[in-house]
Amino acid sequence: MSVFLFLKPFVDLLYGFQWLDVAMVVLAVCMLFYQYLLVRPDVKKMFRAADAAVLLLVLCLTAAFLRDTATWQTYIKVLSAFLMYFMGRLYYDRILECGDALALSSYLIIYINFIHRILTFGSKLLQVTNADGDLYFYDTDLAYAMVLAFIFVSMFARNSVFKYVTLLLVCPYMIFWSDAGIQMVLFLAVVLVLVLYILEVALHRKTFAMIGMGALIAGLLLCVVFLYLPVFTGNASGITSLFGDNSILNVTHMETRYAEWQEVFAVRRPEGAAEVLFGLGLNTQLPLKSLYLKAFYSIGVLGAAMGVLLIIFAFHAANRTQERKSFYITMMLAILMLGSGVTFNTMETTQMSWFVMLFAGMVISSQGQQTEQ
Repeated sequence: MSVFLFLKPFVDLLYGFQWLDVAMVVLAVCMLFYQYLLVRPDVKKMFRAADAAVLLLVLCLTAAFLRDTATWQTYIKVLSAFLMYFMGRLYYDRILECGDALALSSYLIIYINFIHRILTFGSKLLQVTNADGDLYFYDTDLAYAMVLAFIFVSMFARNSVFKYVTLLLVCPYMIFWSDAGIQMVLFLAVVLVLVLYILEVALHRKTFAMIGMGALIAGLLLCVVFLYLPVFTGNASGITSLFGDNSILNVTHMETRYAEWQEVFAVRRPEGAAEVLFGLGLNTQLPLKSLYLKAFYSIGVLGAAMGVLLIIFAFHAANRTQERKSFYITMMLAILMLGSGVTFNTMETTQMSWFVMLFAGMVISSQGQQTEQ
């Protein structure tokens, strides 16, 4: 498991070699089969409501795929995320033991890209406004990888001067000196969750930390609703006046998204009760850079409801587990993936979906084991 988790960030970095993704999926299937044979779990006893939600999501996804089998690549990518959920379910007691592997790979990812940026921009490091993704394809991919690495270094790396230089200087630089506005906001949200973790674990202020977590989640949900209003109203003037052309939330980027989303729905909008409930299929004919709109378009309200239930079950299990590190890691990963999903279809990108699904499965198994004990 340590080798698998260590390799995953490098497979994401080497995105051009798609056979590496295939190899990782094959390896995951083999590991899942091996672990099943090793522990021989009582499936009936182990089964949870979250598992039913995942299986129903797979069923909805399969039905959407069968409407247009040309979308098999999308289908397999999303199925691989569900595979990670079941990996977490069976490997739950071993994932946290792999912290050193995750910390080491995260350090390497950060500094490989940091050195590349130094070699590319030299003395103009602080003048960078668009890093062209460094070794990734987009700045969004780069910033996502940096935030992900920040999470694993902060939660798993041993305390040292090097760790705090990385967390306080190098990671923020790599994220803010790029052109990935929403990742900057999500990074700040992740930092806030880390502060809440310190409050609970080090200062024993759990009640205060939970209130802060609730307020943060409510605030992020309100932001998502606000950002999607122009999709349905067709009027983005409110967002334009609020954000303007600042460097973090540049409204021009969102206006481009609104135009793309409206274009997709102009081609074919779900109509009638059946299409609204069950969706139209995985093929939108045009790129749909939104997790939420793609879910509505592809698997409908029913499928989206199963996704919401899975999130609720995972958060509930994470909150009840006695392993508080697991809870906070799961929360940070979920915020990162779901927040990125506002302007990107994160479920179709293994870099963005695998770790959160892995930890979701892990906390559900961990909480279930504690209940039995």
